[in-house]
Amino acid sequence: MKYFLILFLGISTGLFGQSQNLFSSKDADLTSRIHNKDTFYAGEADKDKFFKIKFDSIKKNVQKPERYLVEGVTNFQGNLTPFKGEIIFKEKFDVKNEPDSVLLFGDFNFQEQSEEANPGIFTGKIRIQTDKEMSPTQHGATVTFKGELKKGEHEIHQIWFSNFTPHNIDKVIFR
Repeated sequence: MKYFLILFLGISTGLFGQSQNLFSSKDADLTSRIHNKDTFYAGEADKDKFFKIKFDSIKKNVQKPERYLVEGVTNFQGNLTPFKGEIIFKEKFDVKNEPDSVLLFGDFNFQEQSEEANPGIFTGKIRIQTDKEMSPTQHGATVTFKGELKKGEHEIHQIWFSNFTPHNIDKVIFR
């Protein structure tokens, strides 16, 4: 009976316990890799509409270092709209055949700050390829976001944006 109880507690803790973010680069500050200064990230919505986004402020959360609080502005079909949100990094992988590079994966959630009846909500995945050391003096990285923009209950757009021009966004791997 005692062994059964110990086994039950061990299994139930594993099944029902709160999952933790195991992102292994919490000490690194990725702010300079995400921030594109005054330049917009460029991309598309629904493969036929031009989409841009610029980050004005990116701050690492001190209590939860895998989280970054962001603010900026979007340009969707000529409408400039401020937004606020969060990026949460979750995984880090070495890059095959590139020993000095790593891939970082996470999620993003941005909310437009607008008086509009249906402000947009952006959700999706972020992917960064950068140098393995992630030193503060190195700023180069390819950053890609892919997800959806939801406006109201029925208007959903598939979006992507990046700080470079991918040849085929469908071949960019996200986790």
